[in-house]
Amino acid sequence: DLVGDSSLPDPVTYQYYKQLKDRKIVINEQIDSNIVEMVMLPLLQMDNDGTGKKITIYINTNGGSVYDGLCLCNIIEGLKTETEIIVLGYAYSMGSIILMSGKNNPNVTRKCYPFSTALIHGGSAYVGGTASQVKDYFKFNEKFEKRIADFIVSHTNLTEDDYAAIERYEAYMDSDEMLEKGLVDEIL
Repeated sequence: DLVGDSSLPDPVTYQYYKQLKDRKIVINEQIDSNIVEMVMLPLLQMDNDGTGKKITIYINTNGGSVYDGLCLCNIIEGLKTETEIIVLGYAYSMGSIILMSGKNNPNVTRKCYPFSTALIHGGSAYVGGTASQVKDYFKFNEKFEKRIADFIVSHTNLTEDDYAAIERYEAYMDSDEMLEKGLVDEIL
């Protein structure tokens, strides 16, 4: 009986390594600095191992840190290996931006299931410090938000006006809208 066998890894760890062995990366957590070891480094290794075997990235995330997630977007933009990104359940907030990152890379296809959903919205920030520090961060953040808006427009079928209209609220999308708006290439 395996129940209670403390020598077995927990199911999440077991599945993570099992999937890596099959060239599958699962993003099923909040996007934070752990994405470096859990997603980016394995992805870079797979892309540069010389096998040319397809990579699959599964997304099921509420989002998280923009700064950590955008590093992954940079990597996806430059992938040389055939890669598919599949939304299992949801790609919210930073998860939707990661999904978008493959749009202009001919080696990447983006897919979702009929009941998959996505969310695009303006980011949130919490600032503390001296008045000068807050002003400096606010200036930087305005410039950075513009860069993200430009990325979203160039990686979807949304126009600048479309994005401006949805940026201030929660723009949830079902799979049909994800396809129409260009977040995915195919519904499975």
